[in-house]
Formats: sequence, structure tokens, C-alpha cells
Amino acid sequence: MSPDTHDLIPVTVLTGFLGSGKTTLLNRLVQQPVMKDALVVINEFGDIGLDHRLVAEGDEHTVVEMSSGCLCCTIRGDLSRTIQRTFDAIERAGGEPFSRVIIETTGLADPAPILHTLMTDYWLAHRLVLDGVICLVDAASGISTLNAHRESQRQAAIADRLLITKADLVDGARLSRLASHLARINPAAEQLQVSHGEIAAEQLTGKGLSAQGRQANHWLSAASYAQVAPVMDTIQATPGSLVSMLSPQSGPVLSRHGEQVRSFCFTVEEPIAPEVLEDWLDLLMSLLGEKILRVKAIVKVAGREQPLALHGVQHIFHPPEPLPVEACADGVSRFVFITTGVAPEAVSRLFDYFQPAQAP
Repeated sequence: MSPDTHDLIPVTVLTGFLGSGKTTLLNRLVQQPVMKDALVVINEFGDIGLDHRLVAEGDEHTVVEMSSGCLCCTIRGDLSRTIQRTFDAIERAGGEPFSRVIIETTGLADPAPILHTLMTDYWLAHRLVLDGVICLVDAASGISTLNAHRESQRQAAIADRLLITKADLVDGARLSRLASHLARINPAAEQLQVSHGEIAAEQLTGKGLSAQGRQANHWLSAASYAQVAPVMDTIQATPGSLVSMLSPQSGPVLSRHGEQVRSFCFTVEEPIAPEVLEDWLDLLMSLLGEKILRVKAIVKVAGREQPLALHGVQHIFHPPEPLPVEACADGVSRFVFITTGVAPEAVSRLFDYFQPAQAP
């Protein structure tokens, strides 16, 4: 049985490309009262750490360092061990339990494996819950960085909040272009301008599903995305047609790596049979999991009064969480997909494949 998410410790993942101002922001955050008893995990690349010396340390929070390599490469074991050891040390010393955890990634890290680990590591999943992903974007170099670096795109695409730093260094027209660029990558993320790391911690916390409770639709923000409905036409049930159907689509890309970040909302108006939901998501994740950065959904399942909230990262889904009936009052299931190189039609047609009328 999965733990009650309301009893878990919230985790904020702080990401952003090199030089975007993560350390400056973190320095301001940890000095605010809401961050009392916070555990700050700083990842550094290389054998000699530097960032932790730049973060203000006090009696009310603990800063620990991971310097065994880039967090996105060594995450699966090191993050869990680091947090476990710190929790154990505080408990042995008779200290108060941590009120929250902040994980700062390196500028080159893909945040998806961090979310993946928080969901799949047994020890972490029974103690921590994702509260949100915060991504910093440098106003002066943001567009060029997003165009040139795959990691920067993925950081922005997965984020729940986008913080634009160094806005005082550029004019209004350039800020507007950056805002539009970010909105194409991640249309639901709130954009905030930050000067010298000064921002109230309350603006960055309490954004996860467990914290928002009945405000699940705000967590999903489905209205921010282009809407895609099932096609419901005949699909030939052969392996060749599935491969063709799920092949990357042609079109302009956002980076030199040939990937295009796509964000869209897939809607289903009728309640979804449990077996269809499971089989569809299983096949979708097995075929395209590496390209699906994040999935959020509020689903009306046939035979259930309460809708379910789903949250997935690449191949893995967090255990479904029941929601109040009013979270899906109109009976429409909504899935938000944030992907790289996956066309909305691929998701829609694969869903059609599992409909009873289309079964071989």
C-alpha cells in the first residue's frame, strides 16, 4: 500500500542551465523562515565541490553535498544514500525531522531521472513526495541556450515554475521573446522574474498535487495546452502499423539535437475502462518512455465514482491518487503530455487501438 502523500516530506527540485543563478537563489531561500529545518542537497560535478561553500549554512537547515558526478548520471544510488544517511544522522543526534527537501542539480543535469528516482526508490517514495520542479532561465542567454542545449530544453519543459533571472540586463523586447519561447516549450508553467535571487519561498512551494488537495485542476492546468481528442478510426492491428504510427513526425525542431519538445493535452470524454487505461499506458511507456518526459492526468475510470490523479516520468508512474468527485465534474479525462519528438497523433491513435471496436 502506498503511503498517504499528505504525511510525506515535500521535495523541490531546483534546476537550470549553467550560470542561471541557482546558487544565488538558494542562498536567499534558505534564509527564509519557511525553509526552517530544510535539507538542501547540492550536486556538484567533479571531485572538488565548491557550491556548498557559497550557500549560507545555519542552525535551522542542513546542507549536504554530492560530488561523485553529475546527478543525472549517478542519481539512482547516490541520491537515496545521501538522503538516508543524513536523515539517520539527524535522528541519532536527536534533532528535529526535516520539514522539506531541496535538491539542486548541476547545470548540465536532466531533471527527469531525479523525478524517476523519487518515484521508484522504495525508501524515498515512502518518505518524500514531489512538491514541484523550479527551473531558472538566464534572460540574457536563455533563447540561445534553449536552442543549443538539449538539457536546457528538458529542464524548462519539465518545470512547474520558470524563474527568469538577470532580467535587468536585457530590454523589454528581448524579455518578451524569451517569455514566448518558454511558453511554447511549457505553456502551463508560471513565469516569474527574479532579481538577485530575491523571491518569497512561498511562491515556489506548495505547488504539488498533495499540497493543493482539491485544487487538482490547477495542478494539471490542462487548459494551457493544445487539446487532442481520440481519432476513433480503423487501425490495422499489425506490428508494422504500430511502428509507423509511432514514428517521429517531420517538422521544425527546437534544437540542434533534432528533438522537438511537444506539450499537449489528450482528452477522452467517456469513462475509460481500467484495462484499457492500463494496457494503453503500458504500451505507450514501453515504446516511447524515453521520449515522454512527464505525464499528468485526471482520469474518470469506468466503475469508479472518484477520479484518479496520475503522475508519470518516462517509464514510471506514481501510484494513482483518488481525488474528490468535483475534480472531474464533467466526466472528461485529461492527460497532459510533455514529450520530445512525440506527435500528439501517436498518443491518440494508440489509445484508439485499445478501444473494443478497434480490437483485432
